[in-house]
Amino acid sequence: MMLVLALTTLLAAAPLTPESMEQQAAQHVLREFERVGRRAPVQDPALMEAARRLARESLGPRLPTGAPDLHSLTLAVSDAGGADPSPRSFVIRAWAHSHAIETFLARKDFSAEPATHFGVGVVTAGERAALILLLTERKVELQRFPRNLARPKATQALCGELVPPLSGADVYVTLPDGNVERMPLARETGATFCSQLRFPQSGGYTVEVIGRSSKGPEVAAIFLVDVGGPSQRSETEPVSEPTTVEEARQAILARINSLRRAHKLGPLSPDRALDAVAQGYSDRMDREGFFAHVAPDGTDLRKRLAAAGPAYRSAGENLGMAPGPLSAHFGIEHSPGHRKNLLSPQFTHAGIGVTFQSVEGRPQAIVTEVYSAAALPASADPLAEAYKALDAKRKQFKLQPLKRSQPLEQIAMDHVRRALRQDTPKAHLPDSNVHDRVFRTMANVRTAAVDFYVAEDPTTAPESKSLLDGRNTEVGVGVIRGDSQTFGRDRYWVVVIYTAPR
Repeated sequence: MMLVLALTTLLAAAPLTPESMEQQAAQHVLREFERVGRRAPVQDPALMEAARRLARESLGPRLPTGAPDLHSLTLAVSDAGGADPSPRSFVIRAWAHSHAIETFLARKDFSAEPATHFGVGVVTAGERAALILLLTERKVELQRFPRNLARPKATQALCGELVPPLSGADVYVTLPDGNVERMPLARETGATFCSQLRFPQSGGYTVEVIGRSSKGPEVAAIFLVDVGGPSQRSETEPVSEPTTVEEARQAILARINSLRRAHKLGPLSPDRALDAVAQGYSDRMDREGFFAHVAPDGTDLRKRLAAAGPAYRSAGENLGMAPGPLSAHFGIEHSPGHRKNLLSPQFTHAGIGVTFQSVEGRPQAIVTEVYSAAALPASADPLAEAYKALDAKRKQFKLQPLKRSQPLEQIAMDHVRRALRQDTPKAHLPDSNVHDRVFRTMANVRTAAVDFYVAEDPTTAPESKSLLDGRNTEVGVGVIRGDSQTFGRDRYWVVVIYTAPR
């Protein structure tokens, strides 16, 4: 017994190293998840490397608070080869090495939410030490993708598989000039997808993968790519965060309009009705403990706007969550999918909602940004405008124009009238199945696809997989304007049928 006690004393007296502290911290993470009955996360090399980098930065002058902002977090994870958007971070700084690990081992809070992967990094500088834990619930598994390309490249394949319940990937790229492009998918089978990304010029790019679920679109992955040499990213100064809702609204709107002016777009005007919609939703997410575009009761932006009453032609919504309002907006601004809303030329007004909260003693802000375009008078020829909008989107993606088909148009017009009467915007109705009707009517058709949308504007055609499928050659559109108990008054109901020949 004396020998065992003596050996234990010797081991305890051994000097702490960053490696030994990382091992102790990792074991503590696994034990805590098992203690609360959650599946233990997997230690991830990319998150470990990112955590070590952030730990080094937290001991330097650049991050005086020790807490990584969203920009630093995204850079660290991306440069390490990861793509997890906004991992949860836990930061401990101490003036003695032993105090850092002792403080971490006493914490019980990081297992309160589920996580699939984690990384822990420890860095020492003299007597000081920093320990950072990164936790993420991974939404997509991506195949290895380079973060640096020596020269501009025509295409580089990005492939991956979404994690349920996400499905239906959308891939966006922000180019060095700030413009956003949606990349067509080369292959999509269930949750797996591939897209050929283009890097036509030198500079910094941002790549984002969006997955869809019943809760709406969700950022599944985001990473940065440098083309034509090493990164030239500038160091950013710490941002002074607003502390009131009105200050946050003014600061965020100023950032939005500065970005739009840089891209030669008109500024967005503040709109108090939209402010109320946005603020109500931020408050609700805080109160009910969720963060998604679709609320637990199924209401989305369209229903929230309809309940509030402001008339609009089209609308969009971005959500952000971070330690401060500007940090949350930074995440929106540097996400290609969200940036597309910010730089949409059709939007004219904005409403901003900010809710300040405290999570485990840490400050956090939930930001809702709602954008809209004022309602237009009734269209003189909505059918022609819908076709024109489809042609413009095909041209934008360098695809051949679709041939207007009279038989498809007749099927679409008949179906959309039935759908409005039944208040059901679906391709399959009890008395009308669009696909069956197409195949019965047109013998030379190999495949048929249908888009159905209800909007204030007949030109609000979604950038769907069918629209961007180069194999589709013919199209038929049906448009009708009417009132609906579900979707409101004076809405355009639009059916678009695409076909590919045998």
